[in-house]
Amino acid sequence: MSLLRKFARPLLGASFIANGVDRLRNTDDASARIESTLEEIGSLVTQAEPLVSNPKLTTQVLGGVEVVAGVALATGRFPRAAALMLTGVHKFDSYVEYRTAELESDADVTAQRSTLLKNVSILGGLWLAVVDLDGKPSLGWRAEHLAKNTRKKGAQFGDKTFKWADDFGNGATKKVRDFEKNAKKNFQRAERDALKAINNASKGAKKSAQGAKKKVGA
Repeated sequence: MSLLRKFARPLLGASFIANGVDRLRNTDDASARIESTLEEIGSLVTQAEPLVSNPKLTTQVLGGVEVVAGVALATGRFPRAAALMLTGVHKFDSYVEYRTAELESDADVTAQRSTLLKNVSILGGLWLAVVDLDGKPSLGWRAEHLAKNTRKKGAQFGDKTFKWADDFGNGATKKVRDFEKNAKKNFQRAERDALKAINNASKGAKKSAQGAKKKVGA
């Protein structure tokens, strides 16, 4: 982990940990703040009925997610998954703040605008944490880089082999060329299979991430 990540992740996770602890300690007050929003969500999404019907339980779940995911992000344990869960909770909290804000004066409107900008900024930081590969390239890049290195080494090996075969006459050279042709076919087939497997794995990971994001958002 780089020095920047070592400090940035705890800073990003700290507010969620504190908010989660506050939710768990003051469940009644926290559930009262989100009750009207839960009712609104329940009227739009019937599948959310179990959450809407028990605001206290929902508050406890949100608080637990914030604490666990915040600690995971701060310590660098599964940071991308933790950031994804916190993204869902933060979206919900941002909507609650916007939905329940009391706008009785120009100062209240200005405060709401500032809060909205702050929440959007935090959301941007969470999105960066979700896609952060900790300095490591993606699977696609690594597969392509490996294929290029393999081709380069294969070409070097082929040049040396032909030089050796020339010393033994045309018969040896012909056999080497036949062997090279078959090897190229096998390599291309293996390369296609590997890239296909990587693409399938990447699609599966994206679907799982989207499914988890929908569950958290619900």
